[in-house]
Amino acid sequence: MGARAACCGLLLLLAALPAAALECSPLVVNQPADPATISHGHGLLWRINGIGGATSYLFGTMHVSDPRVLDVLSHVATEFAASGQFVLEVLFDAEVAAKLRAAMFYQDGQRLADSAGGELALAAARRLADFGIPAEHALTMKPWAAFTTLSMPRGTNSVPLDLQLLARAERAGMPIHGLESVAEQIAVFEQLGPALQVALLRETVCNFDLFQRELEALVAAYVARDLVTLMIASDRYAGADQAALLDALLWQRNQRMAARLEPLLAAGPTFIAIGALHLPGPRGVLALLEQRGYRVEAIY
Repeated sequence: MGARAACCGLLLLLAALPAAALECSPLVVNQPADPATISHGHGLLWRINGIGGATSYLFGTMHVSDPRVLDVLSHVATEFAASGQFVLEVLFDAEVAAKLRAAMFYQDGQRLADSAGGELALAAARRLADFGIPAEHALTMKPWAAFTTLSMPRGTNSVPLDLQLLARAERAGMPIHGLESVAEQIAVFEQLGPALQVALLRETVCNFDLFQRELEALVAAYVARDLVTLMIASDRYAGADQAALLDALLWQRNQRMAARLEPLLAAGPTFIAIGALHLPGPRGVLALLEQRGYRVEAIY
């Protein structure tokens, strides 16, 4: 009890201290890709047809609960109702949520300061307070969990778009499938390695206010069905080994998703919901499906 009280007392003292100046490097802006090279650049809902197969639908989502994003659901209701099964990135239930929460925090006594240093850990904890994460929990988060949390919009507590679709599928009694396991999604971040995770956390903390403002532009691009702008924005900055991050978050997973979609598409009319960034470009899921002989067409 004494050690616990001393720990909590220390946290209170640290919270009261003025924020130390965090060492930050200026962001370097990449030369943007030529929009003409980004195929499948406009549209959130795509009709998918195989040779002699049933019609399915691929919907690009945004993992947020912004009302403007949720309004897009009204434009996919007919296709959703016409589908016999629902597919999303990962099946999400109480067990999956518990596994994800456990993976986000050190379970062996380590602390964020051990990998990120005390100054960055405290700066991250101050920012994480805006997301309702108490300091004593924030300081035990893994770097990848901290920077992914800080990359989400502040102040959004309602159910995000993907989970609203999942709830609809459950109410309709549709068979539901996940393209990835929660272990695979966690591994995406774990495989980045400690140094890159810390670099990404530093970049996110240092530029937190800027990145939060830019999220507004991303929402606007999404609502406008502008996948080109979303793709260019994903590679806007050159810091923290952006190529490795995009390879882990998008390109490797796109290959896996496209391969796992084939037997599901063959089973009958399917409604698929995955993050919109997985759709466009020559390495996107839509292009990969075309390479496998499917016809894709934007319908919204």
